Amino acid sequence: MPRCSILILFVALGLAAAGGGLVLWGAQPVAVERRGPEPVVEFGGRTNGFVVEPGGKDLKQQDLREIGWAFGRGAVHYLEPPGEMFILGGRAYVLDADGEVRTADVLINTEYALGIGRDSRATAMLHLPAGSPVTLDIVLAEIGDDLEGPVAVLGAGSFATVHAKPGGTPSQSRFSAWWKSRFEAPVRTGLVFLAFRTAGPEAEPGAGDRWQVHGLLTAQVPESGPAGTPGEILARVLEAEPRTPTPVSTDSAAVELALAVYHLAGITPATEFIEPPLVEIDVVDPTIVLDVRYAGTDNFAGRAIYPAARAYLVLPEAERLARVNARLREQGFLLKVYDAYRPFSDHVRLWELAPDKRFWAHPDRGSRHSRGAAVDCTLVTLDGREVEMPTGFDDFTRRAHRDYQGASEAARRHRAILEAAMTAEGFIPLAKEWWHFDSPVWWEYPLRDIPLAAAMDFPP
Repeated sequence: MPRCSILILFVALGLAAAGGGLVLWGAQPVAVERRGPEPVVEFGGRTNGFVVEPGGKDLKQQDLREIGWAFGRGAVHYLEPPGEMFILGGRAYVLDADGEVRTADVLINTEYALGIGRDSRATAMLHLPAGSPVTLDIVLAEIGDDLEGPVAVLGAGSFATVHAKPGGTPSQSRFSAWWKSRFEAPVRTGLVFLAFRTAGPEAEPGAGDRWQVHGLLTAQVPESGPAGTPGEILARVLEAEPRTPTPVSTDSAAVELALAVYHLAGITPATEFIEPPLVEIDVVDPTIVLDVRYAGTDNFAGRAIYPAARAYLVLPEAERLARVNARLREQGFLLKVYDAYRPFSDHVRLWELAPDKRFWAHPDRGSRHSRGAAVDCTLVTLDGREVEMPTGFDDFTRRAHRDYQGASEAARRHRAILEAAMTAEGFIPLAKEWWHFDSPVWWEYPLRDIPLAAAMDFPP
């Protein structure tokens, strides 16, 4: 027999001995076998999944506290381009265009999402014991074959990867690759994943076999062993330090997994999005005085930035500000507003013009003004006369700090009256600017770029 035939026969026998073939993750293949997960506990029953379908140019804002597990595409801010997203027990991990991971704890802006609610009950808990690698499609097939209709599977554990040695060539022969897969110990990678089969075998041909899978890499390999509840899986993943959202191939080679199975009654479109309206402050309370500085030239830039002298906040914060004004009226004062909602593009322009950018929120983070969740204000008397304060508006010196004691007694007293009234209603003062106050829940409102002249009027 020729040498090449002997070599081919040897390689063929080796591949057969691999128990199901080779699976590529990264540069090198991993040998896998066919084995399935074992039951840990069964709860029975069904739950519901949800889907956010893409539509239009606007992202849809959702409350993360209502979501148990989800994946898709989204952004932490409205104005960021959406990236790969994984939602894990009320926290979103979003991979942006620069490869950086941004996190959100309250709200997320979604382009597309598929997931289950926080109150969803698992149908069963399974465990894939540690052993030779098995492809994820085999694991999912073992689960899905017993269930009709939509299914969601949450898994966390270790996957096998084999990396090329430093200085090695990126491409290798099949024999070399097989040799490494059989005789070099695979590196274990920690991963939590969510797999959805959105239709059952009764749908169009092949629909029941299609799984959408997305995952979140972890810094450490999660603790091994069976889990009795999805909460135990979540605790393991958090301890393993989640870090990077990533699409997951069903060819990925699992070594050990704790699994929660959700038999879904259906997948319903999500409709309860958070869209707080912007309202004009002086319509909510006509006694609040307006002096919108960036609509004129009396500001640090010396030029008009806004096309209209209009002051908006999101509705809950406008109502909060009206309550502050009522408190001050009892003390013989009223509020005067210098600035409130600031369109994002106008904030970028101001940031570019600012001589000292330490006093301005970087556009990458966005200003709380651009969320309609911050207000710059002062006191006036009941007949509209401005009272003495430590500095004028937009004074970027130490004298504008709240703890500055070099101002006159009258200025310090007026500053204290304003701060006491604002904080009594929940506003949070900014340490470096006596005039600036943030909403206590500013993160619940999205960044916006609606021009002031076109913002929504408060309904009569």
